[in-house]
Amino acid sequence: VIGAILFLFSRVLLRVTPTAATITALVVAASILAVASVVASRPQVTGASLLSMVGGVTGIAMLTGGLALLLGQPTQEAQPVIVALTAPKGAATNGFQTKSLSAPAAYPFTIAFTNDDTGVQHNVVVAAQKTADPTGAIAAGQPVTGVGTVDVPVSPLTAGSYYFFCEFHPTTMFGTLTAAGPPPAPGAPAGPVITAQDLKFSPTTLDVTSGQPTTITFDNEDPGVLHNIQFFSDKDYTTSIYKGPDVTGVASAQYQLRALGPGTYYFHCDYHPTTMQGTITVAKSGGGSSPSGASSASSSSPSG
Repeated sequence: VIGAILFLFSRVLLRVTPTAATITALVVAASILAVASVVASRPQVTGASLLSMVGGVTGIAMLTGGLALLLGQPTQEAQPVIVALTAPKGAATNGFQTKSLSAPAAYPFTIAFTNDDTGVQHNVVVAAQKTADPTGAIAAGQPVTGVGTVDVPVSPLTAGSYYFFCEFHPTTMFGTLTAAGPPPAPGAPAGPVITAQDLKFSPTTLDVTSGQPTTITFDNEDPGVLHNIQFFSDKDYTTSIYKGPDVTGVASAQYQLRALGPGTYYFHCDYHPTTMQGTITVAKSGGGSSPSGASSASSSSPSG
């Protein structure tokens, strides 16, 4: 009986916070000593006395265990929000890969900036309104010479529209950042999730709605292995519409796909393109989808 009580009590301690587990164990231990002292102080210790001690210990364990489960449940940590932004080759002339970013309002997030423009210096500046001057900006990332990456932390923003740009090429590299909606619930990814594990994607097919930006959470579960996802408008993987930043496992990132037209799009990992592939079917907002996305993708690919 005592062994069963101890086993069940240990399960309770494993389900609460370390602090709550420590306090609960100390309370139960002290209570057991108190009950044992009372029983031992009696002139004669009978079987009934021992039985009453076991009952008392059981009651104390049940009461403290119940309180621990009620008050000591660990809280889930808030999920970090990572917004991906890329400067492709020729960005100084053609601009960022996308001109539209989105993030939750009143919640901190990080812009994961990838500069694929070899030998050219870029950065990301977030401002309250359209400007070419980084002075007084909400956030200003460190300059990075391609190929390279840098994280740009952004403090919580009030719901609304903001302006982002590269301070070295402000006339061509700019876009709009929209802060809206609540942050993702603890432990709940925002939008579809693509997992990389054992050099394979799961799932390999996604369905999204046309005309709406999509946040894709990329979860790399291959320890120490470098993966990414690049999206294309054609099955030959020649016309890129978005390239997500690299992620070394085990880690995750969020990719911001701009609104796409109805059709079929394709994605693969640049480092393992033969084994890590998939498709995205973009349905019309009213339902249904066209058989091919090649023609509509040209109108939805990033401009400038």
